[in-house]
Amino acid sequence: MHHRQALCYFVLALTPALAAAGGTQTPKPAGKDEEPVAITARDKEEKPVELKRLADGEFANFGIPATNRRGDIAFLGRFMLADAPGGSSQAIFLKTAEGKWQAIRLGDRAENLKEPVIGFTNPTLNDNGEVTFIAPIGAPEKPATDSSPKGASGNGVFMKTAAGLKNLSHYGQEVPNMPSRFSGFANVSSSAKGVIAFIGTYSDPDGKGLFVYDEGGLTLVVRSGQKIAPGATEVFSEHYYPSTVNERGEIAFFARISGGGGVFLKSAAGVEAVAIQGKASPIAGANYLGFGNRAPALSDNGEVVFAGFYDGPNAGRGLFIKSPGRPVSVVAKTGDPILGSAATLTDFLTPAINGRGEIAFYGNYGGRNRGIFLKTAKGIEAVALMEQQVPGAEKGEIFNNFTAPALGERGEVIFYAQYKSGATGIFIKDAAGLKPLVVRGDKVPVK
Repeated sequence: MHHRQALCYFVLALTPALAAAGGTQTPKPAGKDEEPVAITARDKEEKPVELKRLADGEFANFGIPATNRRGDIAFLGRFMLADAPGGSSQAIFLKTAEGKWQAIRLGDRAENLKEPVIGFTNPTLNDNGEVTFIAPIGAPEKPATDSSPKGASGNGVFMKTAAGLKNLSHYGQEVPNMPSRFSGFANVSSSAKGVIAFIGTYSDPDGKGLFVYDEGGLTLVVRSGQKIAPGATEVFSEHYYPSTVNERGEIAFFARISGGGGVFLKSAAGVEAVAIQGKASPIAGANYLGFGNRAPALSDNGEVVFAGFYDGPNAGRGLFIKSPGRPVSVVAKTGDPILGSAATLTDFLTPAINGRGEIAFYGNYGGRNRGIFLKTAKGIEAVALMEQQVPGAEKGEIFNNFTAPALGERGEVIFYAQYKSGATGIFIKDAAGLKPLVVRGDKVPVK
């Protein structure tokens, strides 16, 4: 997915002050009620930026973007469409590293499924440029712009390749090694080697689990009620927050378990615990307090990055990394500095990691202000911050909030942002600086 939080502004004023000389009260004009007097003179007030009325074929909003090692970028885009019910529609858009645009549209059909796609969730990309996503299917009474349109007969897991659109799993399909059937899907991703992972909900009996689809077919990795390890007393619950699957076929995930929560890694060796609530953290004298239902990130090298809370004499929040063959270590924690700023970090939300070991994340600073940050060998730098002028936008148009960033192999950071005015856009920060990729009001690049 994702978070929405408005920043409140306060104006400090003062009732009539005592005059400096003799302590007498400043006289007020005859016939006027007492009014507050500003401590400092007000600057010229900027006129609030107003949203323009959108025309047919212009973008209205976006989903969270995804990228791959080639530099392709995919996202869900919502746009105005005059001849659609409600005057709007949606599609998944893919911009290749070469600058070419493609789209997956409402009504497209998978080669192995009769019912068409009638909605979308946020897509993911693998290194072949193949797009995976979850979509409702059916014959709606009218096309809709949300992810659960009226008339949907269920939903399914889809992949768009050069050969076309294919359905990988769908509503009502039997769950492997269980007398249940799928009733829903979430958090799908794929590798260039053909491994697809997703969270599946099933019914009769009910539950939820992590599934992997590869050449050997569909496999259940972990499920509700399953012990987290042989001989363990804790079992998995029905809450899973996975990373995307990496090129080694591994997937990291946060899961609720009886007694708390934990971060786990599914690899060729099986499922191992990376961090468990109540167990020791790498911060001296501190245990993990929890992980905030936040999905970890996983690199193609097998490095797991995750956010966590810790107790102890200096209790706080941190960003941690577990590299293969090494213990968990600290990437950053509450109070760590931001390069070139007097502000410090206070929380860490959704991370991303590339093969160079760089880490991008959406986090808090200086209290509850929010921004997008990048951790490199130089330290932690701000990519975009609340109240920062939006590049390419009208003067006075400032950032108000963000969602999880995507991180490319050359250090480019791609993210969705909301403006103070309510407009939105997808932005990219690379060696050339911060710039918009696509924003509200832009023309849809492909019909």
